[in-house]
Amino acid sequence: MKKEKLIIILLAITFSCSNMETIVDLEIPPHESVLVLNGRLDTDQQIKVLVSNSVGAFDLFRPTMVNDANVTLYEDGTLLGNLEIDLNDTLSLEINDGDWSTYSTINMNYYKLNYIPKKDKSYLIEVEHPNYNSISASTYVPDDIDLYNISIDSSDSGDRINFQFSFDDKSNVDNFYSLAIDVSCTKTWDDYWGYGYEEFTYDGFVEMNSNDPSFPINNIFEGYSFTGERVIFTDALFNGQQKNISIDIFTDDFKYDDCDTIKFEFATFSDDSYKYYNSLSEQRSSGDADIFGGEVVPVYTNVENGLGILISKNAQEVFVKPN
Repeated sequence: MKKEKLIIILLAITFSCSNMETIVDLEIPPHESVLVLNGRLDTDQQIKVLVSNSVGAFDLFRPTMVNDANVTLYEDGTLLGNLEIDLNDTLSLEINDGDWSTYSTINMNYYKLNYIPKKDKSYLIEVEHPNYNSISASTYVPDDIDLYNISIDSSDSGDRINFQFSFDDKSNVDNFYSLAIDVSCTKTWDDYWGYGYEEFTYDGFVEMNSNDPSFPINNIFEGYSFTGERVIFTDALFNGQQKNISIDIFTDDFKYDDCDTIKFEFATFSDDSYKYYNSLSEQRSSGDADIFGGEVVPVYTNVENGLGILISKNAQEVFVKPN
């Protein structure tokens, strides 16, 4: 009898608590807008960045381009000049209006300087505007990496290509790498009049498969630990040593013998680039988390007194032709 009374009391408490409702008034301080700098320095194109302003999560207006800022560039501490806005070079961004069904377009223009970043150099960008606190960001462009022992093996039944190469990792420093393979497969015929013409069979990045322990694990099926069109990895397991890379490509859409050229892009990153891409990947994989549930993953920023990112990449392109 005592047990029955205890169960009834506990059930009564449970049901009464489930009907309780608490309303909490939150006072959210207004958002103080700051300057936002976004740019990537590549060793094969002139320097250009975007400058905008930030908005709060609950603001009804959207971020806008800041087109009258003073943007200054330094290389290893030496002033190179000011980046000027180019009204003819526009980036269009789609911004969600808040209900996940409609989007608005924001057009932003690049600040540019006719200067190509150099390898093994550090760059600092400062942004000033009378209505905002000044911001700055710096990044280092890594040196080249020499690649060797480049080989392609297509002897396995014709539908798989094994691609291999080696490089020497620089010691006593953390290094960050990226790899992607771009295939351009064409076949040339001579027409009746003797003029050649090309028919494209495949052109684009291909999915790579590997069991390299330095690559992130994102696939536990089909005998490979990594599968993807681009891989970003560090030298944590081979610092200061020779590194051998082996990649398998399954050629469902093309045949290796039909390819005039296979291009692969091997790039070295700065540490801030690696942190940024990793945090961006983690945020995207976390899903649609919001303030009421889920974990919000912040995207890495290296901008002092502001928001955004300034990163760098030194990419090398290697072209391989079938025998």
